[in-house]
Amino acid sequence: MFITLTDIAWAIILTIWVMIVTLYISKYVARKTTIYVARKTIHILGGGLVAVVSPFVFSSPLLPIILSYLLTGYLIFHRERQPLSWFQDKENRGEVWFTFSFGTILLLSWILIRNFWDPGSRDIYVALLPLFYMSFGDGVTGIIRNYVYKRRVKGWWGSLGMFIVSSFLGYYFLSIPGLISGILATIVERIGKVDDNILVPFVPFILLYITVVLLNL
Repeated sequence: MFITLTDIAWAIILTIWVMIVTLYISKYVARKTTIYVARKTIHILGGGLVAVVSPFVFSSPLLPIILSYLLTGYLIFHRERQPLSWFQDKENRGEVWFTFSFGTILLLSWILIRNFWDPGSRDIYVALLPLFYMSFGDGVTGIIRNYVYKRRVKGWWGSLGMFIVSSFLGYYFLSIPGLISGILATIVERIGKVDDNILVPFVPFILLYITVVLLNL
């Protein structure tokens, strides 16, 4: 059975939490700082927290995947009809790619990795680490750059912050392959010409899938 009553209860709780972060906390942050910091707040408190708790509270990744795609549709709707101005930027679709990538990484993992949805399994972090990099690593780098450079720019201090967060998480959960994936996430975020919310999760995911799942390193 892919969905239980407990799954539904936690889906409601986490959906309410993400709504609070998106509609209230990030709006407060935007008033006190900038739209850019508000976006990164959603990355960390919304996506990051959901990524951390999901394997412990859901019996399968089905509901997180469905909710990610529903949220993607919700954000697209608002971009086209009534933008959520405190964090949506008409020049940047990062928040849409974030939710899309979140769900797609989980979906690919579910398809490609047998029995991966187990917080005690090493393979779960092949899926979770890319989401951590996108949520926490990229979130931290954006906040650092905002306060150091006072504008949206890919500066080295931000990259250093992402390197520290991502390489630590990678090594802690998956040793050397994880460390390399964290470094790779930092590199593609720094030099990538495609949206960070696509490159940062998908490039490390491919590396981790090959090294941890296929090669069992």
